[in-house]
Amino acid sequence: MAVTQTAQACDLVIFGAKGDLARRKLLPSLYQLEKAGQLNPDTRIIGVGRADWDKAAYTKVVREALETFMKETIDE
Repeated sequence: MAVTQTAQACDLVIFGAKGDLARRKLLPSLYQLEKAGQLNPDTRIIGVGRADWDKAAYTKVVREALETFMKETIDE
């Protein structure tokens, strides 16, 4: 039987948060970890990039990336 363990809270910084690697690999992977309950609720994910984005605009980018690069549908 596999044992899952929630990681300690941390701050995760993604440089190039709107880039191809983030959209194709990092964001879907983080979504899967969260969905599986393996991210500590106090973990903060901080996106860094050259563009000036507000939270709503970047949330839209993340949602579009998940819808495009994940095989399953995303939960709200």
